Amino acid sequence: TVMAAHGSGCHNTPVKNPRYSFKTLAVITVAALLLPLAMSEARPNSLLDKARDCADNLGQFPIAEGQRLSSPLNIVSWNIQKASNDGWMEDLIELGAGAHLTFIQEAAIQAQLGEIHPTGPLYQSFAQGYTSANQSTGVMTLSSHAPTMQCNFTRTEPWLGTPKAATVTEHALAGREERLLAINLHAINFTFGVDDLREQLRPLSTLLANHRGPAILAGDFNTWSAGRQQLIDGLLSGHGLLPVSFQPDLRTTAF
Repeated sequence: TVMAAHGSGCHNTPVKNPRYSFKTLAVITVAALLLPLAMSEARPNSLLDKARDCADNLGQFPIAEGQRLSSPLNIVSWNIQKASNDGWMEDLIELGAGAHLTFIQEAAIQAQLGEIHPTGPLYQSFAQGYTSANQSTGVMTLSSHAPTMQCNFTRTEPWLGTPKAATVTEHALAGREERLLAINLHAINFTFGVDDLREQLRPLSTLLANHRGPAILAGDFNTWSAGRQQLIDGLLSGHGLLPVSFQPDLRTTAF
C-alpha cells in the first residue's frame, strides 16, 4: 500500500512497508500492490451509509475488455494547488508520462488534466471540493485503464466551511481475481484536535475493512502535527497498511 500526507504541496501514499508521507510531486514504482483507508462528510451517519453502499458494490461490476492494470504500477501523487504555479503542466507531463495512476489534489476542472498526457486522454475520476464562481476544484484520479467503480466522499472544513473531498476507485488487475482499491484523499486541515479528521476517515475505513485485495491510499493528508500523523498511522496500520519509504527522502515538510 502507498500513503501520502501533508498540507498544500504535500503528498502521502501508504504501501505495505515503511514511513509514509510524501510532499510535493512524487513518483513511485510499486511492485507490490497496496491496501486502503476511509473518509467522511458533513453528516457522519449518511456518510457511513454511503460507505456501506459503496462497499456492497466492491467487485460487483463487469470489467471492460483490455482494461486491467498490470504491475509494477507507476504512481504519481501531487497537490497541484489549483494549477496556479508556473511550470505545473510541464512537470505533470514529464512525471506522469508512464504513470498508471495519478492522484491529484486541488485539481482544477478548467485545467483539463486528463487531456495533458503524451499517450492520449486518461480516465478521469473526480470528486468536487472547493467551488467558486470561476473555478471548480477537488481530487482527481487519472488512470490509464478504466476503473470498474467510483464513490465520492466530502467533509466540510470546520473553520472555513469549505469541502474537502476523497474519490475511491476500483481497478481490475491482470492475472488476479482481486481488484485494486485506490483512494485519493485531501484531508481537512484547520481543526482543533483530531476528531474531525477521524470522522472524515471513518467511511474510508469502512471500505478498507470490506475490501478483499490490494489497495492504495494516496493524497494530501495534512499531517502537520504529531497527533494527526499518529491518527493516520494507527488507522492504516490497523488495516494492515504500511507507508512508502523514500531513499533518499527529499520531501518538504510544513512547520
